[in-house]
Amino acid sequence: MLVRHRHLPLLIAAFAWTVTACDRAPSREVTLAALRANAPGLDTTIVHVRVWQDGPPWFACSEVIAKFTSPVDASVVRDEVGNWKPLVVSGWLVLRDSAAGVVSDPGWCTAKLAGASAAAAVAWVPIVGDSFPTGGRRRGWRVPVGTRKLAVVASPTSSARDIATAEYVTTIASNANGAAMGADRDSIFGTAFMRRVDGRWLVERTGLRATPRTRTP
Repeated sequence: MLVRHRHLPLLIAAFAWTVTACDRAPSREVTLAALRANAPGLDTTIVHVRVWQDGPPWFACSEVIAKFTSPVDASVVRDEVGNWKPLVVSGWLVLRDSAAGVVSDPGWCTAKLAGASAAAAVAWVPIVGDSFPTGGRRRGWRVPVGTRKLAVVASPTSSARDIATAEYVTTIASNANGAAMGADRDSIFGTAFMRRVDGRWLVERTGLRATPRTRTP
């Protein structure tokens, strides 16, 4: 006797959907929530950048500007006062040699807030750094440039059951200070390695990348 199971196709489809759902990668919204839980306050904490008032010792302003595009002395010029260039271009800083004529002991290049930037720089907190060879302390500012903005740049992918990876980027939602020094162009790309535990997606670890591998569809 032939017995028809009318509900059998529906049961098979439901089982297949359940298996697929278990292997499905998390959504961008779920991934973003997991990233925020993994690093609380990442996209709400104010970002501060150090801006030196005193340049590297023994370097005239012309030397500092020339070395912005040169690998020579990068550690004492571009790595330390690299944010001078956009601030000078935007009119926020004016560079002056600290000694008349040829800069020599004890002179070097110094930066001064100019024009309307002085009013916008009320939140710039004065700081001091290591001593110069002449014994004086190097002056500078601690500057708030904005808050971090976290985004998932592509749909996460599942590599195995309850395991997924997602690409993300952190940028800076800049304020006036950050806009003047191009802080909004400082993007950090990363990959989140995720695992589902008790039905909840968690970030196990993250890894940084130099450039993005995917684009947002």
